[in-house]
Amino acid sequence: MRFRYAKTTQIYVYELTEVLYNKHYFGFKDSAINYVNALLDRLKATIHIKQKSKSPPCFSQYGQHLWYVSYTKSKRTTWYFFFTYHPNEDIYFIRYITNNHVAGHLLE
Repeated sequence: MRFRYAKTTQIYVYELTEVLYNKHYFGFKDSAINYVNALLDRLKATIHIKQKSKSPPCFSQYGQHLWYVSYTKSKRTTWYFFFTYHPNEDIYFIRYITNNHVAGHLLE
């Protein structure tokens, strides 16, 4: 199983660590980096066994035939990973990442 990330997703992951630190969700930059890395590690370890859902049409700007999985990281935050899966190559292409604070209302 391999993972690829859209360029915009790569940028988002980098910026997420900056936002988490700069908005004082974490007191140390390393803590913000560890949080994001743990989230991505969890995705890689469990995406193949997680319940996948078809993406609502409002997310079609990120690609066709999108699926998503969710991960609850805390009582207040659930993360959503949108992806396409290419079974012939066993590749998950992560196209978009968001959380319930931004897009939860579109997924419930």
